[in-house]
This record gives sequence, C-alpha cells and structure tokens, in this order.
Amino acid sequence: MEKTLATSHTKRSSPSPSTAVNTTSTGFNRRTRQRLSDTTASVSETDVEDEDDEEEGVDEKIEALQTIVPGGTALGVDALFEETASYILALQCQINAIKLLTAFLERGDKEDMKFGG
Repeated sequence: MEKTLATSHTKRSSPSPSTAVNTTSTGFNRRTRQRLSDTTASVSETDVEDEDDEEEGVDEKIEALQTIVPGGTALGVDALFEETASYILALQCQINAIKLLTAFLERGDKEDMKFGG
C-alpha cells in the first residue's frame, strides 16, 4: 500500500512559477522578478522602521509612567509595572474612602438643615 502512495501519478505538486506562465519575453520575467525583490526589500525596511518607532513609543510611555508613579525613576521595567499595579489599587482605595467621607458629611449637612442648624 505504501508503494502506491509514493508513485508519481498520485503525487501532487504545484507548478513552478517558470512553468506556470509560458511567456516569450524573458525581459518581462526579469522585470517582474526585479519588482518583486524591490517590493520585498522595501517591505522589510518598512518593518524595521515600524519596529523602531514602536520601541521608541514604548520607551516614551515607560518614561512617562516612571514620572507618574512615586519612586518610579529608580525602578526597572518589571518592578515599575508591579509598583504601578499597587499604586492603582492604593488610589482606588483612596477614592472609595473619599466617597464614603463625602457621603457621610453630606448626610450630616442634610440633617442639620432639617433641624434648622
């Protein structure tokens, strides 16, 4: 059974680009190949430039984060992200505390108004 699978008439292969299109002009093929290589080269250069731009953008964002988080300038990137998470949680707790105090004080003001105080 393995021999029948390996015979040439059951094997499928895609035609090579040179046999797929039968052109009479060799200049056409050379120009097409040149355009393809130029396109590939320009795409790879663009990819490198995009990666550099992305790295610069990430570095700028990390520097901005270091200035926002207390003590962030002395931290590496991993420690900075951990400290940022802790800082966000601390800020959320402060917001909740302020909301509770505000609600308590507003309730006290309303009671004073009821009694004419």
